[in-house]
Amino acid sequence: MKQISYFFLSLFLFISCGKEKNTISKESQFLSANSSDSFSPDSIDGKLEDTSKGLEVQIPMSNDQLKNWIPEKIGKMDQWKLIVGHKLGMQMSGAIATYRESGKEEQQISLEVLDGAGATGAVMLKSINQKLSLEYEEQLETGYSRIYEREKIRVWEKYNSLEHSSEIEYVIGERFHFRFKGHLIQMDELWEFVSEVMKEMY
Repeated sequence: MKQISYFFLSLFLFISCGKEKNTISKESQFLSANSSDSFSPDSIDGKLEDTSKGLEVQIPMSNDQLKNWIPEKIGKMDQWKLIVGHKLGMQMSGAIATYRESGKEEQQISLEVLDGAGATGAVMLKSINQKLSLEYEEQLETGYSRIYEREKIRVWEKYNSLEHSSEIEYVIGERFHFRFKGHLIQMDELWEFVSEVMKEMY
């Protein structure tokens, strides 16, 4: 995969009930991968509380909206499995899509998205954001795990060289939680996939 020059081209604030996609805000230029700017965990609680209250009154995306939103193809990888509705028992909206390239079926990437709208989703998203606000890094013999700020987005990266697995997690648009997991995928390859997904979905 080619080297990433941009990994997010636009940020998404809210999706209206009557539309599958409604891009409100865009950002076309980003900082370096290790940017930290003026982030302060101490100041995040008030913002999270305001965001959570706003999300509580919004309507989560429907299964059909999710199916129309999730890309069927990313680069050379085709979507071969899609699960929607698995969070309905918890009154939440989400989807999991799995991708693989023809002839390289052993390499797979899963995309999981959770909609933070609704009472339950808002509580879940607030908890996730609190976790992502931590300054955390762990170096292991087989890889690493770290939470940091990448291009003004709080990101959790995990890599395991023994299991040949990589993982990226973040929240975008103050509403949607994304988690990408790669099997036999290097971290730079997973970031390239993330970049292509953001171009398709936003």
